[in-house]
Amino acid sequence: MKPAFVAILLAFALALGGAGFSVQAFQETPAQKKEEPKEQDAVDIEEAEKQAKKPAADVGYTKEEYDEFQTAFNLPDLKARAAGLGQFIKGHPNSKLNEHALAAYSALLNQLYQQKDMASLALASAGFLELKPGDIAALGLATEASYSNKDYAKAVKFGEPFYQAKPSKEVAQLLAYSFDQLKNDAKFVSYAEKCVPEMSSKDAFFYSAKLSYYYGGQRNIPKAAAYCQKMMSAYGEGELPPGYSAGQWAQEKGRSYSIIGRNAYDRKQYVGAVSAYHNSLKYFSQNDEAYYYLGMSYWAAQDTTSAMKNLAKAALLNKPYSKNARTQLEALYKGLNNGSLEGIDRVTRAASAEMK
Repeated sequence: MKPAFVAILLAFALALGGAGFSVQAFQETPAQKKEEPKEQDAVDIEEAEKQAKKPAADVGYTKEEYDEFQTAFNLPDLKARAAGLGQFIKGHPNSKLNEHALAAYSALLNQLYQQKDMASLALASAGFLELKPGDIAALGLATEASYSNKDYAKAVKFGEPFYQAKPSKEVAQLLAYSFDQLKNDAKFVSYAEKCVPEMSSKDAFFYSAKLSYYYGGQRNIPKAAAYCQKMMSAYGEGELPPGYSAGQWAQEKGRSYSIIGRNAYDRKQYVGAVSAYHNSLKYFSQNDEAYYYLGMSYWAAQDTTSAMKNLAKAALLNKPYSKNARTQLEALYKGLNNGSLEGIDRVTRAASAEMK
């Protein structure tokens, strides 16, 4: 860079020299001057004029550009330097100094990152991407800086193309969380499903819980159950997930085991369904769905006594599953008693006593 600048100064000197000034004159010794005849001066002048008329070396920038670049480059404040370099590049789009300006800009982004100045880094990296769209390193820095500043809209703006270029579970996790904050369920699910399989149960807990609710709402029981299973494996007995009270965690367990049980029942895995629904009832004793499917699972396994008892409990709760439970209880009882319902009240009373 500096040698090129010296060449510019020489070119300027030649242009300003005029008659009587010659580059060759700087190369002559005093002895040579004495030996030369007087008329030789005219030749030297003509040669100087020719040299002065020659175009300056094309280095791709002017002295003024170089001075402007140096002013921006030497600004001590990194944020101001980024603005100065950006302004220089925009003001001189064809200057050959731009490659040096971009390199200096890129270096200061790394300095801001090392200093953990995420507010300045977010602005500077966004500015850099205006000058060099798609730069992978700048996209990564802009993504992390925006996320750190809780600017989730910009985090996903820069994060999605960065993920396309450099996919990783960490970036997928960042994008999933950002889209969740932006209430974009479809995008949250898309990225959460990319990171959860590669995460430990505890690290994935938040995402697994959200996915279980999402797929539960979609009535996609197999997927909801898979994420409930990962949630339940994250914390042992007596442990609480961050942000949960004991009551909230108990409620969550009751819901999750109920979904796991339903998935097992739909697959005709009745032993698994019975186990899961009993676990659900430990945490949610008024779970009409659990009693209903316990009754149906025991019936499928030909344990009719347990089937009737659990169907009766579901019927007694007067909840959404209660009507179907009463219908199934009567059908089972009739099948066992030659079509008669006489004595079914004894089943109901026994179930009521166990629920107290």
